[in-house]
Amino acid sequence: MIRRLYLFAVYTTLLLLCIHLQVLADSLSDAKIAYDLGHYDESIRLLTIVAEQGNADAQCGIAIMYEHGRGVSQDYNKAIEWYRKAASQGNAVAENNLGYLYYIGYGVNQDYKQAFEWYNTAAENVNARNWVKSMALCNLGNMYFNGQGVVRNYSKAKEYYQKASDRNNPFAQNNLGFIYEHGLGVKRDYNQAMLLYRKAAEKGNAFAEQNLAVMCETGRGIMQKYDEAFQWYSKSALQGSPFAQYKLGRIYERGLGVNKDLIEAYKWYVLASAHGDKPAEENLKRLQTIMTTSQIDEAKQRAKSFVPKVLEYHE
Repeated sequence: MIRRLYLFAVYTTLLLLCIHLQVLADSLSDAKIAYDLGHYDESIRLLTIVAEQGNADAQCGIAIMYEHGRGVSQDYNKAIEWYRKAASQGNAVAENNLGYLYYIGYGVNQDYKQAFEWYNTAAENVNARNWVKSMALCNLGNMYFNGQGVVRNYSKAKEYYQKASDRNNPFAQNNLGFIYEHGLGVKRDYNQAMLLYRKAAEKGNAFAEQNLAVMCETGRGIMQKYDEAFQWYSKSALQGSPFAQYKLGRIYERGLGVNKDLIEAYKWYVLASAHGDKPAEENLKRLQTIMTTSQIDEAKQRAKSFVPKVLEYHE
């Protein structure tokens, strides 16, 4: 009888635990749905309920909300506080994001060594999901590439970019392509660079799109193809890349791979110059001498109506 009571007590405890875990899971699921719908106030309310019970994913979610000011006022100090709570439980997203905040100096003093350590912790986290691990590896590659927190080492940068690229990370594929294109720590290889740029560009990476466009425009590692350059510059420009916007304006002005269109050229120069692109500013001055007032007004109106296309990367 004692044994039966003991077993029943254990079963009851397990049952209550399962119910509790299901409630937490449901709250997290509801919080994600609310977030995806843009109901940030409701999302953070639900996250807080779960986070206060010690759930690391919820804690990390709240940190992200504070970091980006969604549902709450942007507060990097609060973001750091919640990221630390999640990171103390081995949450790889929190570890990687802490690395970024140390890297950029938001909510903490800029500290590249701390950034490197947090990125490395996330990269070595055995429980990290593929996308998170790949981002941490790519970030470590960036640290070695730029010599931040560590001695600059292109070979080490390539090593980490390769690991992240093997996990299908478009940022790493683009960066690895850049290393091959310019022969940094490796033998220059335009074909390999093109292959990597294309892999990343096909995932919508704006940097890779513009890098691939440059190679198509200049004929570097490939037969010169203005029409393909136009396509890739367009994709990157639509995501808000000032360099691609300038190059797209230049292509429209000269009619390379597309019909010549001074109004479109002026529009893209306006958008690029708004981000401080000097060549675009000079081209605007030149076009003002040959375009009519109505053409310029139309171009400015098109630029004013432009809304960049933002892509989100995930697993």
